[in-house]
Amino acid sequence: MQGYATREVGTAIRQNEESFDDLIIAMAQPAYRLAWALLRDADAAKDIVQDASVIAWRKIGRLDDRSRFRSWFLGIVANECRNARRKAARIHVGLPADAAHASEEDRAVLRADLRRALQELGYEDRLVVVLYFYLDLPLADVATIARTSEGAARVRIHRAIRRLRPGVAVEEDLR
Repeated sequence: MQGYATREVGTAIRQNEESFDDLIIAMAQPAYRLAWALLRDADAAKDIVQDASVIAWRKIGRLDDRSRFRSWFLGIVANECRNARRKAARIHVGLPADAAHASEEDRAVLRADLRRALQELGYEDRLVVVLYFYLDLPLADVATIARTSEGAARVRIHRAIRRLRPGVAVEEDLR
């Protein structure tokens, strides 16, 4: 009888691992993009996503509503980026070079302007801008990841947009 119980436990563990793997695989790209945009270091971003995956695996039992996995996991990634920034002397920030725009020249100018403008923002403001505009997350998820209310997240996004240099065009469509 003990062998039967052991097989059931083994099967349950494998099913949980497969389910968790499916969740993590679906979140790997957005998590990497968030980490890269916040840290501007490909190797550090990969490390952050891996560390966040381990943390999520250990703490998945604390997540009551599995439908909130995306915002919960990206919150872990954002927190790990915050911790990495504290440890590092200086980390560059910006959006990936392959952001789509009209021409190659326009793309280069916009990237440079946007990177400079984003570097001038504080971490919390840069976080909400990246989450909302770059990862295109709903305001509710941005608020959860930034550990604030939706109203405060909306205000932070507006404040960050005002702080961006006037030469950088940013679409202000806060739903």
